[in-house]
Amino acid sequence: MKKLFISCPMRKRSEEDIRKTFDRLHKIAEAIFDKELEVIPTYFEGDPPENANEALWYLGESIKKLSEADYFIGIFDEAREFRGCIIENIAAKSYNIPFYLVNLSNAAPDVIERRRIDKRVDSLEIY
Repeated sequence: MKKLFISCPMRKRSEEDIRKTFDRLHKIAEAIFDKELEVIPTYFEGDPPENANEALWYLGESIKKLSEADYFIGIFDEAREFRGCIIENIAAKSYNIPFYLVNLSNAAPDVIERRRIDKRVDSLEIY
C-alpha cells in the first residue's frame, strides 16, 4: 500500500484536534489521489533530547518520515503561522512527492476559531 505523509499544525493544539485534522486530511487525500493510503505516523510522543531546540527537533523527525512518503497532503495558511508545515510542503515539492494542499479553515477549523478569539481579546480595551 502507498504511504501518505500528512502535514498539519500541532503547536498550541490538543491531541484530539490534531487527530481530527489527520482524519480529515487522510480522507481528502484518498479522494484526491484516488487510492487507499497508509498514513505515516508523525505524531511524536515524548520529549526531545535535553538542550535541543524542541520545534526544530520535531521538524527533523518529521522530515525523516517524509522520506518514506509516496504522497503528501498539507495545509495552506495565508497567515504563514506554521513554519514546520511550510518547510514540509517545500520539501515534498522539491523532491517530487505528489502533493495537495487544503485550506487551513477546512483542515483545522479550531485554529481559525482560536485566531478569532485571540483577535477579539487583543482588541479589548481594559479600563
